[in-house]
Amino acid sequence: CQVIFWLLTIAEAAAAFSASDLCPRGIKQLITPLLAAPTIGAISPGLLAGICLVITGSLLRLYCYRVLGQYFTFELSIRNGHKLVTSGPYSVVRHPSYVGCVCIAVGELLCCLDRNSWLVTSSGLFPRDEATLTRVLWCLWILAPTSSKLMFVRMNNEDVMLEKAFGDEWRAWVERVPYRLVPGVY
Repeated sequence: CQVIFWLLTIAEAAAAFSASDLCPRGIKQLITPLLAAPTIGAISPGLLAGICLVITGSLLRLYCYRVLGQYFTFELSIRNGHKLVTSGPYSVVRHPSYVGCVCIAVGELLCCLDRNSWLVTSSGLFPRDEATLTRVLWCLWILAPTSSKLMFVRMNNEDVMLEKAFGDEWRAWVERVPYRLVPGVY
């Protein structure tokens, strides 16, 4: 799934770059024949919103990695000498990195499903007369249940693991930071 995600991202970036004035002529001549529509690269509100969400989500995740420091891993684990991290974004919500993931995923959908995107204009998968938001919501409706389930299962597993490892310290943190993803909501 991540491979497809990044291939689409690279295709969108190449299409937008080749349509811009910044693209050197030689590269433009290589890429342009692969593009089916002249509107690729046109900036739209959906594309801008998507870019902002991807950047915001990426920066939030990088900040989380930095705050976690040596305790960051992609695998759920407690390391020797592990300390409970409760500062930075972890003082606002307990799972801020997942907020970043959601921002990135929604932003990518907005970018890739924009009516002027390479995927929409060149692939023939989507009619161009539909609204970008409709396409994004349709994809979210299909993808969100599975992605959400996986994310919530992992969050629960993290909480169980942290409570087991840190006990009262973790419970005190949960009292101070009761929300997992969105302050005041969840």
